[in-house]
Amino acid sequence: MDQYPAQVEDSQSTIPPSEPPLEIPPSPFKKFLPFIIVGTVLLILLSGILVLSIGKSSTKNIVPTPSPRPTATPFPAPTIPLVTRAATSSSTINTPVKIGRLSFIRNGDIYNSDLATFSLLVKNATPAGDKLSWSPMGNFLAWRPKTPTATPSALVVYNRSKQTSTYIKPSTSPYSELIDYAWSADEVDVAVLSHDSFFNISLYHSATPTSRLNLYNSNLPIKQVFWPEERKIIFLTNEGINSIEFKNASPAASLLINNSSIMNMILSPNGKEVLYSVGDDKKSDLYLVNTDGINNRLIPPMPAKIDMGTTNLPATTLNNGFIPYAVFFPDGNRLLVGYHYLPNLPLVGIYNLKENSFVAVAPFILYKSDLMVDDLRLLGDRVGTTAEGIPTWQISLFTLEDNSKLGLIRAIPNASSPAFYGRDILPSGNMF
Repeated sequence: MDQYPAQVEDSQSTIPPSEPPLEIPPSPFKKFLPFIIVGTVLLILLSGILVLSIGKSSTKNIVPTPSPRPTATPFPAPTIPLVTRAATSSSTINTPVKIGRLSFIRNGDIYNSDLATFSLLVKNATPAGDKLSWSPMGNFLAWRPKTPTATPSALVVYNRSKQTSTYIKPSTSPYSELIDYAWSADEVDVAVLSHDSFFNISLYHSATPTSRLNLYNSNLPIKQVFWPEERKIIFLTNEGINSIEFKNASPAASLLINNSSIMNMILSPNGKEVLYSVGDDKKSDLYLVNTDGINNRLIPPMPAKIDMGTTNLPATTLNNGFIPYAVFFPDGNRLLVGYHYLPNLPLVGIYNLKENSFVAVAPFILYKSDLMVDDLRLLGDRVGTTAEGIPTWQISLFTLEDNSKLGLIRAIPNASSPAFYGRDILPSGNMF
């Protein structure tokens, strides 16, 4: 029943083969296999060593490419620390608060900033509105409070050393408006421009703001007021630029510049000259005059030297004339001016008054309240938008550094009315 019985029976015996067995020659692959394995391992090791050596040598020879230089000095995002001391008690006198150089209004309160961070300076029961301004020596901060109507009628004066606030209210009339104000150089008095049935300029003592001296009343609208000299105030009316000298008991007003088309005026940094614009929103001329009315001269829109820079605009663009607003550089010898170029987008550049030259920067929207905090940076109010797309005020900082053409480098959201104090050390020794 076994299929192969003979093989089973003879499996234990040795039977000589009838034919020699077939010999299979040894494979040459088996013969060289050990050498192949050893060679492969050596090749892998050598390759690894070669790659590492090349990587090290290439790393030594590569010159790292520097990152692009930023177009402006970077600033970190602003932060709001915990509330510092605020003006909450009129009877407590504290050590003056060390503050930065920029103050602004945010959500009705006054904040102080060093352009990197900001902290609360004054917590207001009555929200602040606008026209925030430091006194000449930095001991007082003033602003118009926000009112239910669109007509501010008072001035709040904050004493920095005492951390107290007082109110100046020129009139009890519900229709009165506080238009403008200006500090004396010694900070003893503040001149207040208000309007009820007349336009009035009055002096108030900073220590006792209820003390009032009427300087001037007029039926004609008064737009602006400045205090350039110890006993002299300059103001702008529909007739032109006027001055009041109150060196004696009978203040006398006189017309310095007779021109009914003056749109705006600003005081030079040294307080000795007035820059004013004549014309309209389509074309204006700029003039400089001494505060005594002498040496009134036109700033030529086409100066002797013109550099249009990289704007690719012809120099004939300057024939369009100035916009009404210009900004003094801190040295008082240069102006940031705008020429009419496109609707609501002037061509802005630097006008050197001493060299009679102009260097174009870029098309840029220049505002009346803008100011140069130094030779390279411009500060001003702008309209921004929230994440929900709601328009809101913001303080914007622009720069001319590294040919950045007034590029935006910093924005403080929900902030307005910037007031910049330019000195580092106060006469009292307190530092800003």
